Amino acid sequence: MTVRVVPLHSREAGEARVAGTASERIVLVARLSESAWALTRRPLPSYTRATMPVVVTSLAARPDRD
Repeated sequence: MTVRVVPLHSREAGEARVAGTASERIVLVARLSESAWALTRRPLPSYTRATMPVVVTSLAARPDRD
């Protein structure tokens, strides 16, 4: 999954691609995530957020970027 971090009060953060308040969009993401996991028919991951396997990188460091 690719994510982009922007300052909360920036112009980019205010450009919602889905209508609704921030709280409503968070609920939507939670529901979509639950549905996606259900489709895999696999159990939810047992790791904690603190031990989640994550790699932080920049776009410039991506090997597939020209």
